[in-house]
Amino acid sequence: MEKFPPPENNKNLELKGFLKLYPLPEEHKNKAELALELKKIISSLIKKSSRKNDFEHYNKLANFALNLEKRYKNARQYYLFHVLIGSSITKTSKFDFEGDDSIEKFLRSQSI
Repeated sequence: MEKFPPPENNKNLELKGFLKLYPLPEEHKNKAELALELKKIISSLIKKSSRKNDFEHYNKLANFALNLEKRYKNARQYYLFHVLIGSSITKTSKFDFEGDDSIEKFLRSQSI
């Protein structure tokens, strides 16, 4: 199972610092604010789990990522996949998955 990085303090997570950790390919530069917003949701969900000491949200994030990786051999070519699992960005050519596999859609449903 992938390990997620420790949650960042949402107030201190700025766009410039985020883009240093997760540089966007040129074709996705216009999605920087969206990517940062989704990273804040991830951090918030992980923080909630660790506060409750039940890791429910953490497990949902990890399982969603694992399922994507099983279904898509090229999962690591998606920018938001790297943001989700907290890994270093490798060369990405796509931003997010389509339909029910969309990381944005999944994260927004978890943050309600």
